[in-house]
Amino acid sequence: MTAEASVPIHPAVTDDVPALARLETAVMGADAWGEQALADELAGVPATRTVLVVEEAGGPVAYGVLRAVGQTAEVQRIVVHPSRQRHGLGGAVLRALTVNAQRRGCSELLLEVAADNAPARALYAAHGLVEIARRRGYYSAGRDALVLRRPLERRRPYGEPRA
Repeated sequence: MTAEASVPIHPAVTDDVPALARLETAVMGADAWGEQALADELAGVPATRTVLVVEEAGGPVAYGVLRAVGQTAEVQRIVVHPSRQRHGLGGAVLRALTVNAQRRGCSELLLEVAADNAPARALYAAHGLVEIARRRGYYSAGRDALVLRRPLERRRPYGEPRA
């Protein structure tokens, strides 16, 4: 069951960092970002970063990080709590990050995913991302990373008048 259209997503704030770090640890294990790494991501907002959070009653259940430099946007992270996976949250976060990249004027979206992460690869393929490279032994335990890409069409930034 997915409820992507109704997922409430909001920009992260500094107070979210400890809860996001706990979510990271629950999902990413040895590859988890710590509080300092998350705080550093937030420090880049809005210049080059976007950090979006999905919260439910108990706190954050998903979040995503986008880095945009020039024409290229890179999804740095999409993390969904195991109990909320396969409920459309990852897709909703990816769509929100993609729209943000388009509004920033980016012409391409990149991301890396573990080659053995079949559910994430299926999600990304469903959103038009295709493999362009493989990084051997990139992740812990020697797992390969796949680099995925999707071209983007520019969208008008909020408040920009139509031409």
